[in-house]
Amino acid sequence: MKEKLKDDKFVKDLLYKFLSVLVIAIVALLLLNVMTQNKDGRTQIVDEDGGSEYWETAAIESTPEERKLSKILSQIKGVGDVNVMLTYESTETTGDLFSGKEESAGGKVKGAIIAAEGGADIVVKKNILEAVTALFDIPVQNVKVYEKIEEGNK
Repeated sequence: MKEKLKDDKFVKDLLYKFLSVLVIAIVALLLLNVMTQNKDGRTQIVDEDGGSEYWETAAIESTPEERKLSKILSQIKGVGDVNVMLTYESTETTGDLFSGKEESAGGKVKGAIIAAEGGADIVVKKNILEAVTALFDIPVQNVKVYEKIEEGNK
């Protein structure tokens, strides 16, 4: 029986097709796995609500520069309420980045994240980007502006 199956062209064709599909499926699964990993090899997991349950904005202490920038940006037409986070080139970290225990060592600002109520409006976004890049003399790609969620929608 085995010899008969070995000589049958239809069975060989079917076996080659099955192996081809199996190899393609394995390659697709490997590519999917590689594409869902960060550069350091960790798998990215996103909660349904964006992970806001782990983020308490009230627990984060602002630096004087962040408070000043928030105040001036909120006075620009259409911006509304603003939250700002700045990163520095030389920073002494005494704790977790989001614990509020990061102390600036007087370094140059290298990046900014801004959450503004008017952040969805392209003109407002452009105005915020221009203000921050001019103030800290940093490239536009180092500044990210997002629309701030409403307090009731958390």
